Amino acid sequence: MKPFFINSPSGNIFALYHTPEEGTKVKRNILFIPPFGEELNRSRHMVNRQARAFTKAGYGVLILDLFGTGDSEGQCEQANISLWQQDIHAACVWLRKASDTAPLFWAMRSGALLAADLIQKHPDLTNHMILWSPVSNGKKFISQFMRIKLAAGTTRQTSGQQLTVKDLWAKLDNGENLEIAGYSLSPDLAKDLSTLSLNEMDLPQRLTISWIETSLNDPAKLSPASHKIIEQWKESGITVTRKAVNDIAFWTLQEPEWANKYIDQTTAFLTE
Repeated sequence: MKPFFINSPSGNIFALYHTPEEGTKVKRNILFIPPFGEELNRSRHMVNRQARAFTKAGYGVLILDLFGTGDSEGQCEQANISLWQQDIHAACVWLRKASDTAPLFWAMRSGALLAADLIQKHPDLTNHMILWSPVSNGKKFISQFMRIKLAAGTTRQTSGQQLTVKDLWAKLDNGENLEIAGYSLSPDLAKDLSTLSLNEMDLPQRLTISWIETSLNDPAKLSPASHKIIEQWKESGITVTRKAVNDIAFWTLQEPEWANKYIDQTTAFLTE
């Protein structure tokens, strides 16, 4: 595992590069595109275990802290989609210096929106994307994130009435940052994310997508929203492999827990 910084237009971006055992030829590089906020912190143990599983299968894995997150330069309130996509692009450039083959994208939750939007702008960046329980609609995701603040019970108007999601959106529209669960959500970032939706992405037909999500159903099955997006992509000529597994939604948990079936199935996308 090699820690270092990538020089991006946004600044110095912290990265970890996981490699297969010494003497093993790298089949292909994989670029991890992280989710926003506490979902990433709650998932780092799983991300690192999945990276190790990929390296055992012969893949190199690059994990980023995007601008304003983790050990990278900047503050969260300075971040926007454009800066984050510049970071991802800079990581692709770094990986292409080590390999003639474009990296495979592995995007988690809201990272799927960043990745898919970047691919529709730059189709040559990758031809395969693994989606980990992807967020399909940015505006709904931000609204759900706001509910964390509302649930804390610290948001009241001067009249004493509890604020609503609509009120918080109004604050963003007025140029205010929102402090939520230790993160500063800026109007620019909220606006950027709210414009992104997977079902509106114009993705290249040559793209292969491997989609995995957790399910509480027995047997496990995809959500109706996921099924609709996947069918739409397949109708447009995109190759999609999909899988739902009975496992925990680890990114929602306060304490780390392992979703081993999730890791096994993700690895199987590349080994079966």
